[in-house]
Formats: sequence, C-alpha cells, structure tokens
Amino acid sequence: MELERRCSFYRSCETNNLGVGIGYCDLDGNQTICDGDIDFCEKPDVLKAYFIVQRRRREWEKRRNAHSSGNQRV
Repeated sequence: MELERRCSFYRSCETNNLGVGIGYCDLDGNQTICDGDIDFCEKPDVLKAYFIVQRRRREWEKRRNAHSSGNQRV
C-alpha cells in the first residue's frame, strides 16, 4: 500500500478544465499544475530547494537562540 504525502503548497482549483483533484502549486506563483502529492511534484527541484532553505533557517535560528540565551545576565 502506497502512502500519499500531501504537499502544503497544493491549492484546489474548481474549474472544469483541470478535472477532479487537480489544482495548482502555491510555491511557484501558481504556475504549476499539482495534485497535492509531493512524490509526483511537477517541479521537485523547486520543492527541494524550499525545504533546504527552511531547514537551514531553523538551524540558524536554533544557533542564534542558543548563543543569545548564553549571553543573558541574571
């Protein structure tokens, strides 16, 4: 049994032209047709780059918070 991994950038599109379950990707300015499953992303490079940037941002914030909490005076 395959698991569908939902993408948080999927937006439903309610038109007759695209069909049921088809929408668009909010990540790239609504230019990509999307069905919401990240395993079948039409632009996996854009999605991967976004997740890399987010991971780096979380790591940077964690280091910044650790550094700033060590410099507080009591």
